[in-house]
Amino acid sequence: MTKVLSCLKNKWYLFLIVMGAIIAQCYLQLMLPEYMGKITQLIMSDSPSKINDIWINGGWMILISVGVVILATIQNFLGATLSAIAGRELRKEVFKKVNHLDQMQYNKFGTSTLITRTTNDIEQVKNYLLMAIRIVVMSPTYMIIGLIKTLTQDAMLSIILAICIPLIVVVMFLIMHFATPLFRKIQTKIDNLTVVLRGNLTGVRVVRAYNQQGTEYKKFDFANKDMTEVSRKVNRLMSVVNPTVSIIFNLCYIGIYALGFFLLDGTQIFVNGVINPDIPLVITNVSVVAQYSLQIMQSFLMLAMIAVMYPQASACARRIKEVIDSPKSFDEDEIDPKKTELFTNRKTRGIIKFNDVTFAYPDGEKPCISNISFETKPGKITAIIGSTGSGKSTVINLIPRFYDVTSGSITLDGVDIRNLNVSDLRDAVGFVPQKALLFKGTIRENLKFGNKTATDEDINEALKVAQAFNFVDKLPDKLDSFVSQGGKNFSGGQKQRLAIARTLVKKPEIYIFDDSFSALDFKTDAKLRKALEGYVGTSSVIVVAQRVSSILNADTIIVLNEGKMVGKGTHAELLKSCPVYQDIVKSQLDPEEVEKTIKMMQEATSEGGN
Repeated sequence: MTKVLSCLKNKWYLFLIVMGAIIAQCYLQLMLPEYMGKITQLIMSDSPSKINDIWINGGWMILISVGVVILATIQNFLGATLSAIAGRELRKEVFKKVNHLDQMQYNKFGTSTLITRTTNDIEQVKNYLLMAIRIVVMSPTYMIIGLIKTLTQDAMLSIILAICIPLIVVVMFLIMHFATPLFRKIQTKIDNLTVVLRGNLTGVRVVRAYNQQGTEYKKFDFANKDMTEVSRKVNRLMSVVNPTVSIIFNLCYIGIYALGFFLLDGTQIFVNGVINPDIPLVITNVSVVAQYSLQIMQSFLMLAMIAVMYPQASACARRIKEVIDSPKSFDEDEIDPKKTELFTNRKTRGIIKFNDVTFAYPDGEKPCISNISFETKPGKITAIIGSTGSGKSTVINLIPRFYDVTSGSITLDGVDIRNLNVSDLRDAVGFVPQKALLFKGTIRENLKFGNKTATDEDINEALKVAQAFNFVDKLPDKLDSFVSQGGKNFSGGQKQRLAIARTLVKKPEIYIFDDSFSALDFKTDAKLRKALEGYVGTSSVIVVAQRVSSILNADTIIVLNEGKMVGKGTHAELLKSCPVYQDIVKSQLDPEEVEKTIKMMQEATSEGGN
C-alpha cells in the first residue's frame, strides 16, 4: 500500500484537513454522552430550574450534532477526493508502464491480467482507501478519547471493556490470518476467468465455425465454478465476523448495566425521605459509560471491517506494484542530448545494418535467429522470405527495439541503435504490423497517428499509393468516416490498406512491412508496390513476405531458414545459388508461372488507377 500512498504525497495538506476534521468530530461526538448524563441527573433531581437546564443542555447537544454533521461532510468529501486521485494516478502509472514494457515483459503478464489489474484491482484499492482514510484515524481516536473518558467517569465499569477488547483483537487476528491467502487466490481466479472470456469473445467466429460453443461453455463454467468456490470460502469466513463482534459488543453493553446494578445492590433508595444521591450518580455513570462503550466497540467494529478488507486490497496493491515496478530494458522517456546529437548528425539517412545479430528469448532453449548480417540501401527494397518460424518477424522487431539483440549489433546510419534515444529511433521507422490494427475514431485520426501535422493532401496521396483512395472517397463522410474499435467495420483488405496508408503519411526514413500485403489480391498488391517505388524516394524499404510473387522485383532478397540466413541476392541470383529459395519458389510457382506472374505484374501496374 506504500505505492498507493505515494500517489498522494502532493496532497498531504488534504490528509491533514481530513485528520483534523475526524479528530474534532470524534471529540464532539464523545461529548454527547456527557450532556446526556447531565440531563439524566437533572431528570432525577428536585432542582426548580431543571426544565430550563434540560433545554440548555439539549440545545448544546443539537449544536454539537450539527458540528458533527458538518465535519463528517468535510471528511467524506475530501476522503472521496483523495481516493479518486489515488485511483487516477495508479491507472495513469499502470497505463504508462504497460506502454513502455518490452515485448517479453508484456508477454509475461498477458493482456487479460493487465486489463484486470488496471480496472478491477485499482478499483478495489481505491474503495479500500476511501474507507481506510476515515476509519484508520477515527477508530483509534474514538478508542483513546472514549477510554480516557470512561476511566475518568467510573474506573470500575471499565473492567468490562478490559475483558471484551482483547476478545475482539483475537477475532480480528484470526480472520486476517485465514482470509489473506483466500483473497490472493480470488484475484488469480479473476485473471483466469478473464483469460477464458477474452479468448472466447475475440475468437467467437472461429468458435462458431467449428461448432465449439459447448466446449467453450465448459471452459468458462470450470473457471467460473473455480472462482465461485474460492469466493464461497471467503464469504463463509467473513460471515463469522459481524455476528462474533456483535455478540461481544452486546455482552459488553449488557455487562456494564449488570455491573452497575450490582454496585447498586443493597443501596438504600431513600435517605431521610430524599432519594439517595449515590443512586442518580451510579445510574448516570452507567448510562454514560454504556454510551462510551458503544462508541469504542463501534470503532473496533470498523477496524475489524477494515482488517477484513485489507487482505484483498493488499493483494490488489501488490499486483499493481508488480506492473509498475517491472524493470525497463531501456528508458523510453529519457531523452539524452548526446544521443539526440548522434541521431541529428548522421551523414546518411535510412541505412540499417545487421552485424552478426543473434537473438534468443530469456527462457528459450536456443536462439530464434543466429548470425544475421545484411544492409539496406536508401531507395531500395530489401525483402525477407522464409518458411513459417524461420525468424522473419523477429528480425524486423529488433529494428525499432521491441526487443534488444542478444549479441551482435544493429546500426542506423553507422550508429548502434542502442546508443540512440528510442523516441528518435522510432520516429525514423514506419512500421506496418502483420495484423492490421485501427483505433476507434475517424479515418483521418487514424492516418495522422504518426504525423499530427499531415494535411488532407498528404493523407489523400498516401491513400492513393495504398490503393485505398477509391473506397474511402465513396464513404459518405470520406476522411471523417467512423472507425470502430479494431477497425471491425472494414474488411481485412481495407484495414490493411489503411494501415499501410498510415505509415506512408508518416514519411519515415525506413519503411517496414511485416507481411502487410497478405490480405490484398494480386492486382492490388502489384499496383501498390509499383506506386510505393515512386513514393518512398530515398527511404529504405524492408518487406517481409510469404508470397514469392510479392518480392520478385525486390533489389535484395534475404532468405531465412530455421533462424539462419541461407541466401542473399536478387530473385534470379537466388534461383541459381540458394536451394531453400528454390524450394520455396517451386512450392508456390512453377517456371512458367514465374514468367506469367512477372507479365501479369507488368500489366497490372501499367493499368494505373488507385
